[in-house]
Amino acid sequence: MKLKSLFLASVMAALLGCSADQPPIDAVTANDGLPDGAYLIAGVTVTENGEVSQYSRDQIKIYTNGRFMYAFNNAQTQGIDVGGGDATWLNGVMVEVPRVNHNGPVSGYSFDVAIQQTDSGFEQTILGMEYPGGRLLDMVEVWDTASTSTSVFDGLWQMDVRESNDPDTSAFSETKMIGGGHFIWLQNAIYKGEAVKHFGYGTFAVDVDGNAVETAMISSMEDYEGTVNSVSMKMIDEDHFTQSFTFNGELVTQSYSRM
Repeated sequence: MKLKSLFLASVMAALLGCSADQPPIDAVTANDGLPDGAYLIAGVTVTENGEVSQYSRDQIKIYTNGRFMYAFNNAQTQGIDVGGGDATWLNGVMVEVPRVNHNGPVSGYSFDVAIQQTDSGFEQTILGMEYPGGRLLDMVEVWDTASTSTSVFDGLWQMDVRESNDPDTSAFSETKMIGGGHFIWLQNAIYKGEAVKHFGYGTFAVDVDGNAVETAMISSMEDYEGTVNSVSMKMIDEDHFTQSFTFNGELVTQSYSRM
């Protein structure tokens, strides 16, 4: 998975074939190529001016039902890096069309992501990535499969309604991805008069009655990491679900529509 920080969007678009055009009609969905599931990055190798450096970071990416979402804390920007949208597998290339990122809705971009499947997951090679200041990098990312398990809640979802008695939070929006036994959420809100944005991801397990357990792995909220959270979930129809949980002693109910 390539880095998709906001400051890279324009240069990546130019380098990797940015286009608002739709994929050819013979394109197939992601699960006909790279298996749907959750993937965790194992390592990054960067070559710049002949010098090779290796990096590691905590990052997840989920592909499911023709959608993708990724999330990580970006050390270069000292901020969060989260995005999601449509994913179409076409002849060894994943065509990703972002629809949302950590700053809100996005449109007009399409990225052709060359992927080589491996026994443990996949490798992605990005040649000639341009950074601000004229830096040119070649990057190889290695991804390991975390899980390919499925549930009826798998997909990319946008929150429609939030019912909460929290007086400190307003203008709350959330995008949530579920797939491969994992979840990602991205939130933007006004908290005590200030704009905030956060993400979290971890493992996801749900029974036939909709009783889910979300175990947080990584988040921009330090007090969220490592927590185990019970969530009551209910499918309304194929494209809508609700979830309820307790936060600070108050019941919170959120309704979602499939993106």
